[in-house]
Amino acid sequence: MKNVLCYGDSNTHGYDGVTGNRFPWGVRWTSLVQEALREEGVRIIEEGQNGRTTVWDDPIEGMKNGLQYLIPCLESHSPLDVVVLMLGTNDMKQRFSLTAADVAAGAEKLVKTIKMYFREDREPMPEILLISPLKIREEIISHKFSPMFGGERAVRISNELAGYYREAARQQGCAFLDAATVTLPCAEDSVHLDPEGHRALAGAVTEKLREILRERK
Repeated sequence: MKNVLCYGDSNTHGYDGVTGNRFPWGVRWTSLVQEALREEGVRIIEEGQNGRTTVWDDPIEGMKNGLQYLIPCLESHSPLDVVVLMLGTNDMKQRFSLTAADVAAGAEKLVKTIKMYFREDREPMPEILLISPLKIREEIISHKFSPMFGGERAVRISNELAGYYREAARQQGCAFLDAATVTLPCAEDSVHLDPEGHRALAGAVTEKLREILRERK
């Protein structure tokens, strides 16, 4: 089996922006990728957490720092062929006061940490797919998440992320996917994927993984 770890936030966990519950298997993009690649000997490991940041401690929600859990997560699931990283949306919350460059730097730190861990542990180095987050919709201004994300500020930052993420991926020699070119979050909360968005993202990630695993042989 080829083991693929998907490490992300609520959009990897499958948070439903309408009900607040978790989308079931068969709706979440991770599960759709699993179904698409099952016959190709690929196992998808879902590691999404609502509210997870790249490297930042959340003073309100707590226990959301993606860096702190990353190495224990790698240890739990190794050996790995690919690590898919899709984090950064929660870094745009107003409480962190970060720029787009800061958010991308946090994501790049995670990439470096993965490479460091496998280099030091002498296990085969997995490929890394860095995914830049969705763009936050302008409708967030009238949504309950607006005070948390800062409305127009978060929209602006989300529009700047892809360039920084693409450069981070280039610098670190890893694969890159811009989720914002694939789909938008749902209109209901402007942050989270709806079922159609999960399907669209699953299709793009599936093709990227096929490409990465084909080159890895």
